[in-house]
Amino acid sequence: MSRGKKSAKSKPKDDLDSTHRLCQHCHQYKLRRGFPQHQRFCAAELAIEPPSKRPRLSHQTSQELLGPDTINDTIVEPEDINDNPPSLLSEDTEPQQPLHAATLPQVYIKVLPHPHSPLPITITPLDAPSGQVGPTFIPKPSNKPWAPFRTLEDFEITEFAVTTMLKKEKVNTLLAGVNKRWTMGESKVTLERYEDMQESLEYARAYVVPFISDEVTVPYKGEMHTFKFEYRDPWKYVLSLVRDESLAPLHCWNAVKKFYCEDGKEERVIDEPNTADTWWGVDSELPEADPYPHCFLPLHFWLDKGLVTSRVKAYPMILRPAWLPREIRNGSGNGGGVLLGYMPMVKDPADPSDRKTAETLEFAQFKRNVYHKVLGRVFEPLRLPSHHGEAHCCGDKVVRILRPGILIESQDGEEASYFCACRGSLANVPCTKCLAPKSQLHRITKRFPLRTSETMKEALQKARQAPNKTQKDKILQDFGLHDIDHFLWNYRFSDPYAASSYDTLHSDDIGKWGKHLWPLLLSVLEEVGRKGRFAGNLAMFPRWANLKHFDAVTTSDIKDGQAYLDILKCVLPCIVQLLPKGSALVHCIRAYTKYRMLVGMHCMPESRRQHLIRSVSIYEKSTEKVNQDHNKNFAFPKNHATSHVGDEILNKGTTDNMTTRTGEGFQQEAAEAYAQTNKKQAEHQMARIDETQEIVARIRMLIDNDKKARELQETELDEDDGNSTELSEQSRSQNGPWEPAQTISGAPPHWKFGSPSQRAGSSDLESISEDSHFVDFDERLRTFLLEVVPEERLRFEDTIEFKVLIDLEVRTFKCAYIDYQSREDWSLACDIIRCNKLFHGRERFDCVVVNMDLPGLVVARVRALLRCKLPSGKVIDLAMVKMLSRTQSWKPNTVWSGCEVHEEDKNPSFILMDYVVRGCLLSPTFDSKAPHMFYLVDTVDEDMFLRASNIF
Repeated sequence: MSRGKKSAKSKPKDDLDSTHRLCQHCHQYKLRRGFPQHQRFCAAELAIEPPSKRPRLSHQTSQELLGPDTINDTIVEPEDINDNPPSLLSEDTEPQQPLHAATLPQVYIKVLPHPHSPLPITITPLDAPSGQVGPTFIPKPSNKPWAPFRTLEDFEITEFAVTTMLKKEKVNTLLAGVNKRWTMGESKVTLERYEDMQESLEYARAYVVPFISDEVTVPYKGEMHTFKFEYRDPWKYVLSLVRDESLAPLHCWNAVKKFYCEDGKEERVIDEPNTADTWWGVDSELPEADPYPHCFLPLHFWLDKGLVTSRVKAYPMILRPAWLPREIRNGSGNGGGVLLGYMPMVKDPADPSDRKTAETLEFAQFKRNVYHKVLGRVFEPLRLPSHHGEAHCCGDKVVRILRPGILIESQDGEEASYFCACRGSLANVPCTKCLAPKSQLHRITKRFPLRTSETMKEALQKARQAPNKTQKDKILQDFGLHDIDHFLWNYRFSDPYAASSYDTLHSDDIGKWGKHLWPLLLSVLEEVGRKGRFAGNLAMFPRWANLKHFDAVTTSDIKDGQAYLDILKCVLPCIVQLLPKGSALVHCIRAYTKYRMLVGMHCMPESRRQHLIRSVSIYEKSTEKVNQDHNKNFAFPKNHATSHVGDEILNKGTTDNMTTRTGEGFQQEAAEAYAQTNKKQAEHQMARIDETQEIVARIRMLIDNDKKARELQETELDEDDGNSTELSEQSRSQNGPWEPAQTISGAPPHWKFGSPSQRAGSSDLESISEDSHFVDFDERLRTFLLEVVPEERLRFEDTIEFKVLIDLEVRTFKCAYIDYQSREDWSLACDIIRCNKLFHGRERFDCVVVNMDLPGLVVARVRALLRCKLPSGKVIDLAMVKMLSRTQSWKPNTVWSGCEVHEEDKNPSFILMDYVVRGCLLSPTFDSKAPHMFYLVDTVDEDMFLRASNIF
């Protein structure tokens, strides 16, 4: 069951009769919708053992690792298994035998809750078809979900005005037209003026946490400076989430340890923050239930300044609930991040270039004092609950003792130094997490003493007790500190230095690559006079889904981190023949690319994390060689941050939990809000605009929930009447003779063809098609079919009807959708394979990975996609392909780690779609004389990288 949600069995029967039914097999209440399927599955599951030895099982679902599209039926081990819990095993350790091994699938995810958690151990199969979905919020119909608006139409026109950012004059014009001219007075809209709309919105502000006005005063150069700001109470925001019934099934109230299990071996897996060590340690420190359970509520804080116009900057602060799944907290809907407020901008009264070092430090400390006074005021409501906890009734009607804490702080380097009250680049030790000397920042495999709240308190106390200012400044300089008491030192479970987190956006995409290796590469290419050829190569790079294309990359002003990442994925095939043989820069870029692919994984088994740590060492050695050849210094903070990433993942989860990328999108919202202000006291107006937008989103959610509830009621009535079965049978009868295709194994196909063509006879295609690959097509197709479906006893005079994917229009098949299980996190993924002579003005014949009993990846280029109807009526799908094989007959100037060159066969062949695993990307060997040679691009996504590298 989901954390924080009582099992249906514990609910009063009267509350369940309208929405649930009692299962006679597992003796639990289940949703009426889908109840027959549950009973069938439950009966089959319990049939594994004789009734006398049958454990009582409840079927639940773990949504922490697998997406909703790949959730499988979960087997929960009996509660008495907790009397002898299994040890946490490594891959080479013999695990404890489960009590009911007959019920365990071959490959599964085991979730071991913290001992303080009331939840049982759960088992989620990875090799079984998807089953029933776990507990979810069941909305109830509401009388007037659009309240306080008088009518639904009043809300909808207000929603339109808010989302389209209409000004007052436009709103009045719109209301006049709706109420009079356009509807002849028959409109259901009761709002007449802009003021009426604002009055309803004022009443609706009770739905959201309001902004509070406040100010702080900070001395600088003998004068007191006052800064006004507005913020939301973070504790009220937290409570609004834990009390929300719609979020109740999604809350993660306790830490867990997650394991990938296969063939009797276990390996720990880390993804969400509650699967990492810090949360587990906090839960261990909290008392056991007395009688109410004590729960840690970790928070993710983001802050960054950005341009709202070409000259004006804003400093938004975003808070996210790290105890909710990443899909929820990183989204924009209910449970997503909330705007806490805007940090006041500290204007510089002088020219920074005119200051001496002491004056620069004085102004830097002044800015950090403002920063910490504001944040201390904003987060003050969390201080006492973090120490003593507060009892609250949550959305699932369970009373818990809640203790908040700052687990993750995501900021760029400058803001991170502000948050940690460190001196940043001005210090001898600029890192916010450790005491690495500035001269040693390039040594990313070396360990240095970590910062902690205790050690920094001691250092600050020692500095304040120094006999004179010179010695005080030296101590502060040695520790990279300002003379500031950090506002989080008085909070529990909120170490600011541990919370400071690795950020793939600023440390990697815009940092190590965007600001260092990428400019170095361009300068080296310019020195050898091949910068233009590189731009041309990248412009001809093959297209692939979710991979940006660049026509003039060397002259483009790139500011987007995702664009830098996409260039990194494509760059090696485009430069390897333009640089000297054995280029250290090519090896360095490849070492960094491997590191970047691993560090961005959304799921991190322990063996994969060890691969990541080894990649850091390889990258460090490659930078030393680049430093020798190109005089490039790698002693900079963003490079040093790499040294902490292995521990960061172990302590706080994978890096997608910590990235600033999720917050950067708010800068666009801030710019849109600023555009609606009169540019005077803009932060106040922007806060009100955010409130209004949140009100509209909240009421829209209530209306959608009401609609969903009414649809569920209608569906249940249809199921009771048997209408749903009749409709499904009718829909199956309308599929026609071409749907669906059959597989050799009898399992449902994992692919779908798009845009079917007209039917034709196989012998007609040779004359219809102008493609040389269709020469002798009929004979070759029949020979292939005789091999793969000999039971058909196909004669050469038999007609084979088929559909061929050659044309995009009408019924022509030019693409295939290939579903596969991603090796990154075992979720469902999909590739779109194009097979088209003219796709957006270009020829495109994509490649696929083929499942064959050969070492390494076997790839093929798809020339046609066929659906054949055999004389028996059987329908099968196949592809005409040109196989590619790895070759050593040609090598690039620099053979990088993992470089694979494939040579394409001259003659086409056929394969069944059953054996197509997924799509893949091959790149031409640019600037070579090998037209039939291609590089395998293993960086298109994480799954392909893991497959090509043979990494679990």
